[in-house]
Amino acid sequence: MDLALLEKLRENSGLRLDREGRFWHRGGPIEHARTVAVLHQGIHRAPDGRWATRIGKEWGYLDVEDAALFVRRIDGRRAQLASGDWAEIESLSIGADDALYARVRGERARLTRTAQLSLAEALRQDGNRYVVDLAGKTYTVAEDGGPEPLRPPGA
Repeated sequence: MDLALLEKLRENSGLRLDREGRFWHRGGPIEHARTVAVLHQGIHRAPDGRWATRIGKEWGYLDVEDAALFVRRIDGRRAQLASGDWAEIESLSIGADDALYARVRGERARLTRTAQLSLAEALRQDGNRYVVDLAGKTYTVAEDGGPEPLRPPGA
């Protein structure tokens, strides 16, 4: 296939990921469970640092409203992402509308409501800050800086 045409198709994928972790295509929600799972599993940084998703050998850019990664479950100090993968929690932060975020693999991931609620008993106030105790480690809940600027993978 012509590389210019392929890049144009990637640019115009019409795929969007909203702040709740729902995929949309050209304004309509994607509701098929297996399709949603494959789209989450394919999320990656494109060579230019933008978010993209892969299906098989092909991929397209993804318009991300807030975070591209989502934590759906927490077990000890590990987070299960919407892709099904597990990752160590590096830090926690709180953002707009009291949404919690975890840093995993160097990336910002938004906790789903279920994951966030699962931390309720581990959350406590320590002076002027909040902390979460997970499996013997204490995480200070910092203020979230919002969506990150584009950056190439590994940067």
